[in-house]
Amino acid sequence: MRPSCVDLLGREVSTYRCPYGVRGVVVGETYNTFLVLAGNRVAAVPKSLCHFYIYGLDILVNGIYLVGYRDRRLFNCGVF
Repeated sequence: MRPSCVDLLGREVSTYRCPYGVRGVVVGETYNTFLVLAGNRVAAVPKSLCHFYIYGLDILVNGIYLVGYRDRRLFNCGVF
């Protein structure tokens, strides 16, 4: 599976090698950030600065591969 084809929406993630130490559920995504629900707050985490460990899939993805709009990124993978 290509790193850019991973859909993080609704998945539990934690950041690795990142100035933003966050663990929570991805509730939204913009071109450059993930919105992560961590406890009772939503943190905007930049994709390009972080690596993301995805629980359930047990993989570590460099965020630089996830930069871009979700629908376009996943359409190129044949998901949509």
